[in-house]
Amino acid sequence: MMDKYLIVIGIVVGLLAMPVWGQSVESAAPSGPPTVFDAPGLVKSYQASIRPSELSAQLYFFASDLFEGRETTTRGQKLAAEYLAARYREMGLTPMGDAVVRREAGPSAYYQRFDVHGSRLIEARIEVIVQEDTVLRSVFSAGEQDGLSYLSMGNVPAAGGSVVFAGYGIGDDELQYDDFQALSEKGISLAGKWLMVLRDEPLADDSTSLLPTVDGRPSVWSHSIYQKLRAAYKNGIPKGLLVVDDLGPHASNDFEERTRRAARGLSKVGSLSIKPVNRRLPVYKVSTEFANALLTPSGRTILDIKNRIDETLTPVVLELPGVRVTSRIERASFTAETENVLAYLEGSDPRLRDEVVIISSHYDHIGIDSTLVGDQIHNGADDNASGTVAMLEIAESFVKAQGDGYAPRRSILFLHLSGEEKGLLGSEYYTDRYAKSDGPLSIDKTVANLNIDMIGRHDPTYQGSDSNYVYIIGSNLISEELHEINMETNRLTSTDLVLDGRFNSKEDPNQFYARSDHWNFGKPPHYVPFIFFFAGTHPDYHRPGDEAHKIDYDRLASISRLIFATAWQLANQDERPAVTGDGFN
Repeated sequence: MMDKYLIVIGIVVGLLAMPVWGQSVESAAPSGPPTVFDAPGLVKSYQASIRPSELSAQLYFFASDLFEGRETTTRGQKLAAEYLAARYREMGLTPMGDAVVRREAGPSAYYQRFDVHGSRLIEARIEVIVQEDTVLRSVFSAGEQDGLSYLSMGNVPAAGGSVVFAGYGIGDDELQYDDFQALSEKGISLAGKWLMVLRDEPLADDSTSLLPTVDGRPSVWSHSIYQKLRAAYKNGIPKGLLVVDDLGPHASNDFEERTRRAARGLSKVGSLSIKPVNRRLPVYKVSTEFANALLTPSGRTILDIKNRIDETLTPVVLELPGVRVTSRIERASFTAETENVLAYLEGSDPRLRDEVVIISSHYDHIGIDSTLVGDQIHNGADDNASGTVAMLEIAESFVKAQGDGYAPRRSILFLHLSGEEKGLLGSEYYTDRYAKSDGPLSIDKTVANLNIDMIGRHDPTYQGSDSNYVYIIGSNLISEELHEINMETNRLTSTDLVLDGRFNSKEDPNQFYARSDHWNFGKPPHYVPFIFFFAGTHPDYHRPGDEAHKIDYDRLASISRLIFATAWQLANQDERPAVTGDGFN
């Protein structure tokens, strides 16, 4: 009989010790959630709620034609902002915008509105002067094109100077080709002069580089004019850039037709700035006829020079004495409004809740290009619908954890940024204007920035054997501890990701450490530790082919789970990651 009584008493005591159904788990853990390092299994249970199927469902919608490419200030971008605000309202996250709220339940409570300034081209005129004689004039506007040149970008009203030819405008040690070194060896300065270069790089055909690229495909020098501008700026600030645009395998269209298409594109939003005046050097795309007019005193033609470079893979550079170029640009200025989207999960620890971990991604893209034949919408599925929907899934996982009693000790801000494609404008506004104030999101209270941009596709130049990778950029530039936290979190939660540090250096010739919104957090004087999660560029980068069906959703889920777990660790560990250096000197 005594044994039976003991059994009954044991059962009753056990039942009393069990939590009541629906009781908050938080009451059992008053000090807050454990870190990833202390309880990886718990964190993995919430990581599992980030599923490829849910990511794909959201991305197919967000990168659909309905959003019209999400160009900053356009209808598509504003529709995207409304969608994001609605999702966070549905999750129950606190709106942290500073816009005037017209309706309490409306989306504007999540908006951080800011003005951007731009201009539309009225007319661009450029002249070639040889030995005081004007040998060529070209005009470009919506109503007039002569097929000799068109203004690609720039707003300096008047610019004149002599001319330097610098081959392809490439400076790349890895590719063993450097036009700017050749200029230096000849004692030619480009400062204060017009710089003329060929488009792309030496190519055998439209998909094969003659330079020793990793995979034999064209490099970044063929994909981005900004790469050539950055290389030029390192060697002296020119008056402007002239790009010979009708030679090479990628120059498939008649140049006159391209000037007409460029004229149709003048109705686009174009370049923007958060500053009323932002001087940008003129960049003209020019024809062979235009280039040959400049080269006349040298007795050479642009095609001969191009062929010589392609055959020898040796730079040919020239200073063109007696040749001058003058440019006059007329623009009409305008001011428009755009918005960041801010959603906030308040921390549970009275000592730490004033500190904030920021997870960010830009949600804008480059819109509609009416100059293209066929598909004109840049859907931006990878750039950056992938980062956008990753943030939504990460936020949902934190909300689920909060509902189970595991609210993060520090606060987490989900920050969707506009204007990244126009020059990191949304993050510049947030860090340099808004967060400089002594408010709840002061930059001084920001523990770290986890920035997500283009994590849905595969880089064709990736050098590893395991395709389940993500590039980790900037993680050790400001805080070695942040880098180690991310590495250990990946190991403990078994995402099976290869964390590739190939671009994790300011020496990276692509300068990826400064090419997305994390830059504005990490730059002086802020020095906020950051990690840029990135999977690399691809042939559809900034092209209409960047569409939802090309995304690797399994890997997108894996990367999103890693970011969630890293944010969990940062939000719940006792100390913020130590700043060990500015990383930029």
